[in-house]
Amino acid sequence: MDIGAVRDAIDTDGPIRVSSIHSVAESLILFLDSFPDPVIPYEHYPVCLEHCAHFANSKRALRNINFSHRNVFKYICAFLREILSHSERNRSNAKFLSQVFGDVLLKPQLPELVTSPSLPPRRGPCSFINF
Repeated sequence: MDIGAVRDAIDTDGPIRVSSIHSVAESLILFLDSFPDPVIPYEHYPVCLEHCAHFANSKRALRNINFSHRNVFKYICAFLREILSHSERNRSNAKFLSQVFGDVLLKPQLPELVTSPSLPPRRGPCSFINF
């Protein structure tokens, strides 16, 4: 995969030349997963879950999220719409993308697990493209 090429292009302000949108998507997921909170902060999880079946209520719930998180959410949604606009070529669909991006966008806060000092903290699944 071209994840290294994506990272290098971003680090050097160079053009991103990759053979697959999947590499860009996985790079974005890895980046977002490195933050301590999901895009929609933990404290908004219950309200967002409560209103997820009603579009107007969902939009109202998103208005209560701070400006920077809300903008990141909007940009990611625009990116996902772009991926879906090329679904015949990239073989993606809305269900697949929601499963892949779901944990970096919205998830409940779990209690801290006690881990062995020799083991790194466990991260959620993010290596999803292995066609």
